Amino acid sequence: MQLVVAGLMGAVAVSSGAWAAPPCVDDIQKFCASSPAGDGSIQACLKSHEADLSADCKAHVDGIRKSGQQLAAMCVWDIERFCPDVAPGGGRILACLQQNVDSLSPVCKEQFTR
Repeated sequence: MQLVVAGLMGAVAVSSGAWAAPPCVDDIQKFCASSPAGDGSIQACLKSHEADLSADCKAHVDGIRKSGQQLAAMCVWDIERFCPDVAPGGGRILACLQQNVDSLSPVCKEQFTR
């Protein structure tokens, strides 16, 4: 389940463009300027520089993690039901949930559509 949580956290970040939010823009330019956008490279780069990130970016990343953990906790049964063969990472689990949004449990659907 920890892999699912990690996969969802990454998916939340990637799908919402959260890594490129203002609190992390300077860190991206400083540490990850040569990383291509859109394939998870920026997220991986920031993760590799996690100890060096600005306080604002660290707080932002912590918020992303909490959102991902909350989504994973509320959607665990839906993930097992609709996405049992989906490998975590790259936004695949989030995409699977999106494909099944009309059939999600009310608790998951509420978290998913926030």
